[in-house]
Amino acid sequence: MGNLRSNWSKGTIIAVVVVTFLFAGIFVSNYFQAKAASKESNNLQKNKDTNLPVKKSVSPETIVRNTKDLKSEKERMQKQQEEALHQRNEQEREISKVPNNRTPDTEAQPTTKDKTSSQPPSKKSNAAPDKANITQLRNSGKKIVYLTFDDGPAPFSGQIIKQLEKYQFKATFFMIDGNIKRYPESVKLMVESGETIGLHSVSHSQKEFYKSKETVLSELNQNRHTLKKVSGVNSYIMRTPYGSAPKMTDEYKQAVKEKGYIMWDWNIDSKDWYYKDKRYVNSVIDQIEQMKHHNGPLVILLHERKETLAHLPKLLDYLKEHGYEGKPIEKSTEPVQF
Repeated sequence: MGNLRSNWSKGTIIAVVVVTFLFAGIFVSNYFQAKAASKESNNLQKNKDTNLPVKKSVSPETIVRNTKDLKSEKERMQKQQEEALHQRNEQEREISKVPNNRTPDTEAQPTTKDKTSSQPPSKKSNAAPDKANITQLRNSGKKIVYLTFDDGPAPFSGQIIKQLEKYQFKATFFMIDGNIKRYPESVKLMVESGETIGLHSVSHSQKEFYKSKETVLSELNQNRHTLKKVSGVNSYIMRTPYGSAPKMTDEYKQAVKEKGYIMWDWNIDSKDWYYKDKRYVNSVIDQIEQMKHHNGPLVILLHERKETLAHLPKLLDYLKEHGYEGKPIEKSTEPVQF
């Protein structure tokens, strides 16, 4: 009887211990579950307060779709930017458009009222050169280059002059009558800067200019009077539209010579009127390399174009590095003709 009571007491104790541990386990489990739920609730509230989305699992398909949408949006924005840039460039070209030397139908409005003009360094008349005083540069040993700009002046003539001054170069500008009247301040700046200014017709049309020796002289006279009225310079230095060959006949040449005009062509065509980009510089350099043994000055044909201005520093760098002096044409300079 005593042994049974003792055994029962041990069993009771074991049962009590087991039950105690069971309740303790349930309590601990409930405690951690309640704590986890409380933490999740706090996180949800925090996300709500800060307007941050609750993280969700994202499928691979959704990631691919979102990436494609982002790429499409970037492409659309880039296309809009390119279109806006193109429109701005077109507007810029329209504002600063100048007649192209190689377009036969380019017309400048002739008028008897002169508003603009250009002049060489000296305000004396650029009459025909005295043969005894002609500069014989081809025998001087100097590397002389004459940069000549046709079809101006233009709104950006001052920028061309600024680049020339940076390299200590001077140039000659052959200008159309109508453009002289449109941009008188550009002409005056050329005069003040010591550039040489010359004549380049009224119509700039082969059909109109070369009709007869009378039309040739008429356009040159009007062009000269316009230039003189603005600048006070009576310049006889001239270049015919598109050069003297083949339209300037012997009769025409004799007529202009008798009136004291000094006709200039060129021996290097930059073809900036054709390339309209930096390739014209390479064209000039190639031609200079081919004329290494040329005994005399180089006369480079350029035009007052924005594209020519944009790449002018590259050409001036080359000329400067190879020892060329950029000179303006003077009335005593022996002309280069075809």
